[in-house]
Amino acid sequence: METIEPATLGLFFVFTGAVISAVLGFAGSAIGMGYAGQAGAGVTAEKPDLFGKVLLLQALPGSQGIYGLVGAFLILNFSGVLGAAEAVTISTSVGLQYLVAGIPIGLAGLASAIFQGRVSAAGIATVAKDESLTAKAMVLSAMVETWAIFGVLITFILLTSIV
Repeated sequence: METIEPATLGLFFVFTGAVISAVLGFAGSAIGMGYAGQAGAGVTAEKPDLFGKVLLLQALPGSQGIYGLVGAFLILNFSGVLGAAEAVTISTSVGLQYLVAGIPIGLAGLASAIFQGRVSAAGIATVAKDESLTAKAMVLSAMVETWAIFGVLITFILLTSIV
């Protein structure tokens, strides 16, 4: 059986941290946008003129996927992997720190995008009843996103703390 070199294991943890950040954000956004999209499809079937407002509310949970992508980019950049001209050596303990740094944005992005999608779906139903409430529905949905932004902040703080 082949053993894994410590430097290789460190790189594995760096890539795993980047994957956690990106994939959980992507999954949360897809689920949240799916919830909102289902509500939006029903509304636009009855009131096609509301499509623009519905689309705005459906797009809101998509930002967590962007945050996850940014988190992955930051992890790869801070670790020195991104754009490296030659092989990068990262110890197992440092690699684990990069892995842990990907968890806050990954989990915050996953959960907040799903719940933001649910709030957006309810907002879409509200807009179907009274389109003058679009801005209020957007604000309610955007409030949930605050937690994803905090996840980005914690990930960034952890990355700047890695020694």
